[in-house]
Amino acid sequence: MGECPTGAIHEGDVYSIDPDVCISCGTCAGACPMGAISEE
Repeated sequence: MGECPTGAIHEGDVYSIDPDVCISCGTCAGACPMGAISEE
């Protein structure tokens, strides 16, 4: 997913977020067209 500034999102059979790389900026949540990502 090109919107992630740290490259924490990886595409495969499903998308996954690497918690060790994620900085919790929320960019992916705002960019997800399906609303599948939310900030906790």
